[in-house]
Amino acid sequence: MVALRFYSSGNVTVRDISIVNSPLCHLKFDDSDGVKINNITISSPENSPNTDGIHLQNTRNVEIQHSNIACGK
Repeated sequence: MVALRFYSSGNVTVRDISIVNSPLCHLKFDDSDGVKINNITISSPENSPNTDGIHLQNTRNVEIQHSNIACGK
């Protein structure tokens, strides 16, 4: 389960959001280009199994700034 997923997207900006306790991936990009992530908070408890904060697959030109990511073990 993914909280927020982008597929085959271009020039995407994600900013000023918080995602808490997503069971697998909090934020996922597949086959995308030109991703800007700014001022986001991603968190899950220490005992969360296999939790990805930001999962990038076949994605190019990614910029992540001013963000807090704390996911499981």
